[in-house]
Amino acid sequence: MPSLRRRLLRALVFPTLIALVGGVFAYRAASDVVSSAYDANLLNLADGVAHRIRLDADRLAMDMAAGGEALLRTDSVDTIFFRVRGDDGTLIAGDGDLPSADDLAIGATPEFYDVRYRDNVIRGVRLHRSVAGRGFYVTVAETLDKRRAALQQLLLGFGFALVAVGLAATAIVRFAIPSGLAPLARLSTQLAQRGGDDLSAVDPATVPEELRALVCALNSLLGRLADAREQQGSFLQNAAHQLRTPLANLQMQVELLDTCPDPGQLAHVRQATTRVTRLANQLLALARAEAGERLRVDARPVDLAPLIDDMLDDWLSVADRKQIDLGVHRSAACVAGDGTLIRELIANLMDNALKYSPVGGRVNLHCAPHADAVFLTVEDDGPGIAPAERERVFCRFYRTPGSAGSGVGLGLAIVGEIVAAHRGSVVLETPSSGHGLRVRVRLPGVADATEPLVG
Repeated sequence: MPSLRRRLLRALVFPTLIALVGGVFAYRAASDVVSSAYDANLLNLADGVAHRIRLDADRLAMDMAAGGEALLRTDSVDTIFFRVRGDDGTLIAGDGDLPSADDLAIGATPEFYDVRYRDNVIRGVRLHRSVAGRGFYVTVAETLDKRRAALQQLLLGFGFALVAVGLAATAIVRFAIPSGLAPLARLSTQLAQRGGDDLSAVDPATVPEELRALVCALNSLLGRLADAREQQGSFLQNAAHQLRTPLANLQMQVELLDTCPDPGQLAHVRQATTRVTRLANQLLALARAEAGERLRVDARPVDLAPLIDDMLDDWLSVADRKQIDLGVHRSAACVAGDGTLIRELIANLMDNALKYSPVGGRVNLHCAPHADAVFLTVEDDGPGIAPAERERVFCRFYRTPGSAGSGVGLGLAIVGEIVAAHRGSVVLETPSSGHGLRVRVRLPGVADATEPLVG
């Protein structure tokens, strides 16, 4: 993309060309006005001469007082010429050698012409009149000095105007454009001088009004980056804290196993390893779910039925050990998103339900499409979650007071992040039985897992 300076210069080209073309047309129009004015004066002289022609003793003659001809020829700039000639070619008065305009047709309107005479270009007018049925021609001409002087003044005026336009354009290029771009340069310098950890907002009052929308958008971006950095720092601190305990426990179990080999101790090592692995996988899933924008760009159709079927054996194994009545009801349903995260979403919901349901309890999974969405519902008859706690359980590493089990409080946090990344919604409810927990998830659906996603 070209620079703002270049774009502004290009924007000046068209108005400048219009000014130049307009100047040319204005000069021509002014030249026509000047020529018409002097032609009208010339025509008045010719009319004055024509009115002085009389019939005297059966011949045409010019009736003019003494000094009249000198007055007719008086002009402070140009030389005036005139001639009166009868239709038969007889010279009545004036300059006999004045070039004729005989090639012009006789008409009711005066005829103007240009011709060279006595080493000068002259402008003349010829008109035809008659007295007592006797016709005659009157020709009056003058040199072009006044016209040239007037046109030179006009040309000089237009030249000054064009020079002024050029100087104005130069001043705009040299001073106005840099001055107008100076706030952008200052803003660029301020941002370039910032450290990598300085995400503070730019004061909109320090920039012109035209740049405030840009600064507000920049401040919004800086705010989101600051929030993301704070969340990342908090996430890393919490992750380090949560991993430290199970890793220390695992190390202790390994050391005990090294000094005192025992099959029971080996089982503890396996349990600790499983817990650390599960925690690491949850943290990775949480980090991936936080990249919601990237996930929506890379979204693909995901068929939920194969995901549920693939995890069913693991759920049945846990349900058999706790004698839980497990019910799975699923229909063909597709959502747009990330298959790995959708799998993690379902796994976390079912793991929580199986973990907190009592021995001999009941867990139901229901998955079905409805209209343009897919509804995923997991219901158990465990201790449930109090309504006052239902918002807080979606926070990371939060566990409800008095909750059993060995979790670290990431299950529902991961569910919330994954649902938000897929532009869905999740609601915690109390089942109609009055105890337990029902988690209802709504995700935008697609018609077919084989169809491509648009947009």
